[in-house]
Amino acid sequence: MKRTHFWLTASLLALALPSAQALDIKPVDNIVAVVNDDVITRQELDLVTAQMRSQLPKGQNINTADLQQQALAQLIRKNLLIQAAKRANIRLSNADINEAIEQFAAQRHMSVKELIQRIAKEGINENQLRRTMTENLLAQKIEQSEVMGKSQVSDAEVDDAIARAQQEGRQLPLPVTAYSYHVQHILLKNDNDITRKLIEQIAQQARSGASFEQLARQYSQDGSAQNGGDLGWIIDGETVPPFEAAVKTLRPGQISLPVRTQFGWHVIRLVDVRSNDSSSERQRNGMRAVLVQEKRGILLQNFLKQLHDQAYINIRPLD
Repeated sequence: MKRTHFWLTASLLALALPSAQALDIKPVDNIVAVVNDDVITRQELDLVTAQMRSQLPKGQNINTADLQQQALAQLIRKNLLIQAAKRANIRLSNADINEAIEQFAAQRHMSVKELIQRIAKEGINENQLRRTMTENLLAQKIEQSEVMGKSQVSDAEVDDAIARAQQEGRQLPLPVTAYSYHVQHILLKNDNDITRKLIEQIAQQARSGASFEQLARQYSQDGSAQNGGDLGWIIDGETVPPFEAAVKTLRPGQISLPVRTQFGWHVIRLVDVRSNDSSSERQRNGMRAVLVQEKRGILLQNFLKQLHDQAYINIRPLD
């Protein structure tokens, strides 16, 4: 439920040429790596290597072999994530792709039309751009689905971290002023007629008095399902806008109508809300934000290691 980001964002060319499939390449002898049933081509590797070199700080130099290894690791990681997303049956609508392209263009102070004209000069058409954006979003969604609902931080963890930092003489994170919301949710990841009908039925049952915890354990496709859908305490800015907006319309104990986000359909229950005006609460918010990011990093690293360990990866000599 974090804000969107893209895997290849440094240049339009790099974004528009991420994979052999998006390139419509049928490689024969230019394959540099095989990742399960997919391939990484020399063209992809050279492109990402050039992109990474262009991002190096002025005056910093890295030899080509080392840069190629970093680029190849990035491409393998992306392929593994896309494959995992497909296995998880994560789907995207045309509206999702359109929104992502609009955001990408806006970040570069362009209209979508100007973006398409710009990449056309590089020999890349709109269909290739859409396939590339689809791959980027699939990688993002599976990444986030693996940490969403699993990275909540308890009050005890926050207190322990602050106490340890003070004992060791380390500087505490900057205080954060925000409201905190104790939230539960039920998530259905797909967006189709069956899912929409089911999420409406779940919302109706929950709003009619059925146990939210039991409904979450029965139906939710999020990692928090085993905890009755409990996401713990979240703060302003920690979730995607549609989810946060829905939370803020609720009073403690209330349950939302179905809410659609980039992750699928949610039913949300607000358990409690607290103001964080005191200096101690602001300090705890700052520490909580740091701990959440640390936990998400560890979860993602473990997930990627699992994907790598279970995959068939054959890297060919680059010379």
